[in-house]
Amino acid sequence: MAVIGVLTLSAQSYMDNEVIRNIMARRSVRKYLDKPVEREKLEAIALAGINAPSAMNRQMWAVRIVSDSKLIADISEVYRQENPDMVQRDPNFKNMFRNAPTVICVCAPQDGGFDLDAGLLGENMMLAAQSLGLGTCIQTGPVRFLLSNPKAKSFLDRLNIPDGYKLLYVIAVGYPDEAPDAKPRDRSKVEYIGLVGTIDGKDDEGKIDAKDDRIYEIVEVNAQFPGGDTECYKWLSQNLKYPADCMEGGIQGRVIVSFVVNRDGSIVDVKAIRSPHPSLTKEAIRVVSSMPKWTPARQGNKIVRSRFSLPLMFKLNNPAPSAAEGSK
Repeated sequence: MAVIGVLTLSAQSYMDNEVIRNIMARRSVRKYLDKPVEREKLEAIALAGINAPSAMNRQMWAVRIVSDSKLIADISEVYRQENPDMVQRDPNFKNMFRNAPTVICVCAPQDGGFDLDAGLLGENMMLAAQSLGLGTCIQTGPVRFLLSNPKAKSFLDRLNIPDGYKLLYVIAVGYPDEAPDAKPRDRSKVEYIGLVGTIDGKDDEGKIDAKDDRIYEIVEVNAQFPGGDTECYKWLSQNLKYPADCMEGGIQGRVIVSFVVNRDGSIVDVKAIRSPHPSLTKEAIRVVSSMPKWTPARQGNKIVRSRFSLPLMFKLNNPAPSAAEGSK
């Protein structure tokens, strides 16, 4: 007799997108371990940088990656002598680049016409570093010092900056020795022109206020079943019932269920967005609708409504033979 196999489940939302997760996880790191960054990782970061878009693909930038510990130490000693008060504010001061073991120097034409391109390059490099387990911090303070203090000339000379170019900014890179919390982002800076969808039957014009009742598709912290994914798997396995007609017919497959988690954790607007059979659809909606309250999503410092999706796999260990196969 056919039996129900193990239910497999994986929680999905837009935040499960690898690129978006990487962007949302990036922080400015200001404390680093005393550990060098591998050459291979630095090469990957540089490659990601120079693959950024640029006007007419002119690539009007120059990148210098400095891991020479003596060079960094020497210029930091000059900085220490010239700025003793600022150095004293940091009891852990090792170098002027937030103590990072590597510094990426980004240069652009002096006329400023390609600063945007250089900025795009830098963002690519920081996100690449994040994906490789590294921390970064973009800095302009050291640049002001390097360009204004004659004693910094030896450092600049080592960079071999092309004629007609300027040092625009530096990026500290290293293995992080801290895990800063995300700072709130002001979503009111974003406005949507024209209708972009509906929420609960009302036109959504993208307006955001303190009583934000919109349904977020992308959030900083996802809604979660109480106890996490493991408890969710367990609860679904215990409560899901395989439809008899599908069991008898050997019908199996994945049902993707979409639903909204309210601010109080309640589950609403449950619907199947993909299913191989109406009976599987009905059972998936039933079981998801009967779930206990979730921990709601968070965006910045707010608890928000969010949309979530779960793929539920209905699987039989011994599916019934198809008509083409016949019985044996």
